[in-house]
Amino acid sequence: MRLLPVLAATSGLLMASVVAVEPARAELPPHVYQQARDTAGTVVTLRVQSVRRLPAGETQGTCSLTGIVTGVDRGMAQQGQTVVIAVPCISPAWQPMPGPFPGYRHDVLGRTENVRVYMTGGVLARRGLDILD
Repeated sequence: MRLLPVLAATSGLLMASVVAVEPARAELPPHVYQQARDTAGTVVTLRVQSVRRLPAGETQGTCSLTGIVTGVDRGMAQQGQTVVIAVPCISPAWQPMPGPFPGYRHDVLGRTENVRVYMTGGVLARRGLDILD
């Protein structure tokens, strides 16, 4: 992060302040997310049992999704196995801004019945969750 001095003239007065500037972070191109899915070691369909949402007042963070494996497309998971996945989430109060994908809405995940997840090493791939209902 760099600090830049800012000078502004207001009503004939000169004001000086310092503004924090962070490097811009852009959304990745679609092929990056597709490649993460294509190389995921585990691809399973889950029946969602529960979602631990963000704490009250938080707008972005990590939710925990617990589900039962109902289908295995790739990997060593077994049908009927319980899986717990850390999922990047946002609340409805999150304010959109340019940058990388912020996460999935926790209120939507909480109403979801079935998802497909793409994981590598037990970690969700980039944009590796599809809501199926």
